[in-house]
Amino acid sequence: MRTTPRFFGLFVSSLLFVPAIFAQTNPPPPDPHEMVTRQPRILTKPADRNAAFDLLDRARKNYNLTDVATPYALKVSFTTNGTSQNEGEGTMDEEASGSQQRWVAQLSDSLTIRIQDGNHTYGTNPAEPVPLRVQMVRAALLWPVARQVGAYAIRAADVKHDGGEVRCMLLSRAVPPNPAPRSWYETEYCVDPATGLLQTWSEAPGIFAVYDYDGAAEFHGHTIARQVSIYEEGRLVVQAHVESLEDAKDLDPNLFKPTPEMVDAGGSFALGSPNRFPMRVDPSDAPTSTYFQPVIVHAILDAQEGRVLDAEALQNSYPDLSRAAMDLVRNTSFEPSGLQQEVFINVQFHMPAAQAGGPPIFHSPVHWEIWDHRDKIPPVRRPQRIGN
Repeated sequence: MRTTPRFFGLFVSSLLFVPAIFAQTNPPPPDPHEMVTRQPRILTKPADRNAAFDLLDRARKNYNLTDVATPYALKVSFTTNGTSQNEGEGTMDEEASGSQQRWVAQLSDSLTIRIQDGNHTYGTNPAEPVPLRVQMVRAALLWPVARQVGAYAIRAADVKHDGGEVRCMLLSRAVPPNPAPRSWYETEYCVDPATGLLQTWSEAPGIFAVYDYDGAAEFHGHTIARQVSIYEEGRLVVQAHVESLEDAKDLDPNLFKPTPEMVDAGGSFALGSPNRFPMRVDPSDAPTSTYFQPVIVHAILDAQEGRVLDAEALQNSYPDLSRAAMDLVRNTSFEPSGLQQEVFINVQFHMPAAQAGGPPIFHSPVHWEIWDHRDKIPPVRRPQRIGN
């Protein structure tokens, strides 16, 4: 049985790497869905920051269906196309009543059933992973906007979009010196300031969820998109369509009762909201330059052991680095959380050089190893989302 190194500090902030990384790093590759193409302004005045928080809060509340007082039923169909382990046509149905919830997702040959009652989660095949694309659909429709963002640096830009104007807010732990319009560390939300409707969400460079409200209707004070399209490197990988969101006053209470088999299995895991963290790697057999090249790996992690269940690279400008990033992530175990986690790992390659501090070498074979940060720094958690 293969053993894999364990990578701790899953929630450690990007601040660990600020001094070394920001100075000499290429900006993220151009993306057709990136709306921030000019330098955004840094929000430092309390009034400006509070206005940004208020706008994010409006967008967040639209997708927080947990405060709907009456039972409801949500039906979604989706199509996926990419390099994950499960691709194809899918459906997701969810019924909820108060703290009770039941959702069923079908994709390819995978069927997931989850029943939640308060803090207890049950499911068929309780240890079987939920496919990456299913977790993406649920994140995009049920908890796209982070909460508890008060400590974050915010840059903002007003951008022309579909004949109107949207406000794009870029959140990170710290604004780098001389940053590009979009940095590797920023999560981006673009919101219509007139309606409070989320237009795009980009958890990390290379992935964009685009929200279409054509035909959407208000539901108990919430307006969610009729269609969500998720792109990676400009390619459509997920298209989800909300078939219906309606009251379900006559729900059978037995829907929310786990079967004896589910109870005997001891419960199952829930899904965590998206998370980001860095992984710095150095060449083991060469001097290093002063240059870093990031590749973001999008992955899901096992709830109990932190194993990588599925992964894909979001940048392929340097194919050798993308392959190396995938190999490093797939052969590493991360700190488990008890939830199946969707993560965006910023693999930061400290590029080799012919001599220490010299110009970087991109095209020679390199053996990479994870750089172990030995300073004892308390973990910093990402903003929480309401999700499961």
